[in-house]
Amino acid sequence: MRDKAADSTAALTSAEADVPRASRWASAFRIVFEFALLFGIAVAAKQILAASTAGSYPNPLWLPVIVLSLQHGLAAGLAAAIVAAGLQYWDGLPPALMAEDMYAYIGRIAAEPVGWACVALLIGSIRSRQITQTRELELELAERTRHSAAVADLCDDLRGRTELLERHIAANAHASNVDVAESVSALHHASLENFAERLTRFVLLMTGATEFSVHVLHDRALKLAFRPGDEHRPAIDISADDPIFAAIVTERRQLSAARAGDAALLGERGLMAGPLLDDHAPERAIGMLVIGGSSLDDYPDDIERRFQLTASELSRLTGRMSLLERWQTAAEPDSLQRSRGADGNGGGGAATAEATPPPQDARASTGKRRRRNREMRLQ
Repeated sequence: MRDKAADSTAALTSAEADVPRASRWASAFRIVFEFALLFGIAVAAKQILAASTAGSYPNPLWLPVIVLSLQHGLAAGLAAAIVAAGLQYWDGLPPALMAEDMYAYIGRIAAEPVGWACVALLIGSIRSRQITQTRELELELAERTRHSAAVADLCDDLRGRTELLERHIAANAHASNVDVAESVSALHHASLENFAERLTRFVLLMTGATEFSVHVLHDRALKLAFRPGDEHRPAIDISADDPIFAAIVTERRQLSAARAGDAALLGERGLMAGPLLDDHAPERAIGMLVIGGSSLDDYPDDIERRFQLTASELSRLTGRMSLLERWQTAAEPDSLQRSRGADGNGGGGAATAEATPPPQDARASTGKRRRRNREMRLQ
């Protein structure tokens, strides 16, 4: 975090080092232009007044001295006083009067230049202090702005770390043994109406995953049997020529996105995947469990052990999940059944047709489902 703040401060410092070089030349050109413009106006006004007015009038050269002193401070005011004196006596000093002695003559010709210098000193010194204070305030504001930006970056970083720690704490918060036992018992005694809800709660208690899917091996393909959430999303079946099929069914490996090879194999399909093994023949895979999410960092540290326990428990329920999938397919409209059969590979269309009861046997299939539900409740 400190390195990030130091880098941002260094970048701002280097940018500020480049900006004054450019602004210094621009400021110098602007001051020269203002000198030329103001003194040009003053000289033109003096010539016009001298040709048209015979009486006394204020010297127009006071204008640039006062304006430049007010605008740019002491240095510009003194420079303007010197330029005004030079322009005043550009054609030579005026002749002395008959009634003047040397001191009176010097006082007369030096009155206006000394007045310009005094005005430049008085007004320019006040303005220079204001400019200095303004520059100090601007530097202080820039420094505070840099500090605020660094603090904001640190706050963003700390907020991200806090959210990560909160996810870690929430993921590592072990569910009580009573909750797990109750969820397992409720899952085994669930009916078709509440099986999906209880299965979702069981997987959430065991792994902390809200995104998961269960696939069942059927017709040399891993067909989606259950997925929480939107049931109308297209089913994604895994055919036998998919590399994940070989890794799960043939090699019976547990895939994790934490390993580079497994991450490339999983792709966008999940963070972890593992086989569901037959209780009577542990060397035979009968399905697959997949959990998703944004990152494995959101899951508990012992997620692999929890995943294995969850997959072991779900292995005993693959038959009921296949039954749930067929029951849900039978309850779908005909258009969705046709689209599911068209998207499936192998015997997907046949399975859908078998799962959908004919219109004349609808009442008999409903009675069978009710008897099956009663038998499950009795178990």
